[in-house]
Amino acid sequence: MKCLHGEPASSSTTQNGSFWFCGQNSTCHFFCSEDEGYMFEKAIDAWRSTNQQQPLCSGHGKLAKMHVVKDLMKESYGRPYFVCSDKRNPCSFWVWGDVQPVMRPSCNHGFPCATLKVKKEGVNKGRMFFTCPNGKEDSCRYFEWVPEEGDESLQPVNFFMSEQRSQRSRERRNYYNNCVDNLAQSFQAMNIK
Repeated sequence: MKCLHGEPASSSTTQNGSFWFCGQNSTCHFFCSEDEGYMFEKAIDAWRSTNQQQPLCSGHGKLAKMHVVKDLMKESYGRPYFVCSDKRNPCSFWVWGDVQPVMRPSCNHGFPCATLKVKKEGVNKGRMFFTCPNGKEDSCRYFEWVPEEGDESLQPVNFFMSEQRSQRSRERRNYYNNCVDNLAQSFQAMNIK
């Protein structure tokens, strides 16, 4: 097992179980239980395939902490994401770890575009767009919408759940739901509340 910065992770066993963690760099924030080791290895591989650095929390400027979606009932099961690592006063920073960042286009002047958000009331309020970074007077009037979550350009890369695994996940959910329904019917038949 390797931590987020690619070094061998340390392990420890306590009365609460066995854990993997980064024993070399406290800002790495890598930590997972031994049971979750395989899931974290795959999530870290997916994140590394994006060639991104460990993100910085926008609220505190500290390296963010990686988590993995653990809920089998979610389609995003196994996907890595990063959150604020500040334990005392966490901010709302949150970003998927397996999605390529959107590259900013260049305006007609050849400068990297500014990214702005629509503030005007209407259907596009809150939507992000690229525009010329020069002020209104010197603007080349370049405009392009930032791709939204459903766009193909923002799909996860190297997502470890193949379609076959996703199908197995759906089958497990269905099996689980059937078991719960059967138990509920059995309890109802025995008049147990």
